[in-house]
Amino acid sequence: MKKEEWFVPKYYPEFSCKADKCRNSCCCSWRIPVSRKEYNRLITMECSDDLNRRVQNAFIIPETVSDECFRYVSFNWLGQCPIQDKGLCYLHREKGESYLPKICRLYPRSLKKINDVRIASCSSSCERIVEMLYEEDALLMRSVQMDEEVQITIQANEDEIRQILLFQDLIKDKTTSLAQSIADICVIINREEFDKDMNSDEDPLDAALKLLKRFSSSNSVLNQIAQEISERYEKNRDLYEKDRTLFENRYTDWMGFFERVINNSMIYECFPFVDPRADKTGVYKGLCVCYGLLRIICIGYCANRDRKEDLIDAVSALFHLIDHTAFYYNMPLIVDNAAIFLKL
Repeated sequence: MKKEEWFVPKYYPEFSCKADKCRNSCCCSWRIPVSRKEYNRLITMECSDDLNRRVQNAFIIPETVSDECFRYVSFNWLGQCPIQDKGLCYLHREKGESYLPKICRLYPRSLKKINDVRIASCSSSCERIVEMLYEEDALLMRSVQMDEEVQITIQANEDEIRQILLFQDLIKDKTTSLAQSIADICVIINREEFDKDMNSDEDPLDAALKLLKRFSSSNSVLNQIAQEISERYEKNRDLYEKDRTLFENRYTDWMGFFERVINNSMIYECFPFVDPRADKTGVYKGLCVCYGLLRIICIGYCANRDRKEDLIDAVSALFHLIDHTAFYYNMPLIVDNAAIFLKL
């Protein structure tokens, strides 16, 4: 394949999978679809008896079958992909990367093209990516030559391109707070709706706790975090202010880190083109909720933990939800006053 120019964050060429060193592997408890073509190739390939046994027992039929989602990878009693063992993939080891299902081969990468511009990035749901985003210069964009295949193409007019670039500049603005930068984006998208939301009397902590309960089942780590946070603040709401001060003193660059994580997700999702079903008002609501949930889960989960690894785990668990579900589409349907999440 011919090499083309791609624009990528600094971390992109440096990324490599942690494999068996990963605390929360993407091979565990993730809904992994396999296409009809990939499935047929895997169950008929020539391989060792051990690998063949694992592959033959590795799939279940989804409720709705299609060519692109023909099977799901099943899980063993440990909640792990049966083709891997202790974080290492038997298929990759024996047959090479080319035999992996596309989703396994590409994750956490995103390969998009906006008009004629190719942009590659990685999801903030991957703990290694979040670890790299902890570094201040991780999101500096650069041009590289790669022979990757574009996965998603987006057509945008000149005004839409200018808006994408403007939003990127606003979110990176170091002269104002991250919450204010997001508010500035929201005002551009829909000032009237944003002002109405922001003036709501609803308590942002109540709204966040209610939402966490609805979303906690998206992955086991987020479920654990949501349960712990709900118990902590429902029993003593005054703890949140204390925990917030502790968190901000412990992680003095928390705002820069959050900005990089959210901005990385915006690049990954091609914000504001995150979901063709969602209008831009819905998209701004999703961005507000993204900020608010990031604040409460990191503040609450790290209240009794001082390891950076715990912070990384909380962030990646949240973006497992944000980057891999219809998050932006669902927000205006289930959240009435999204802008108040900027107050957390």
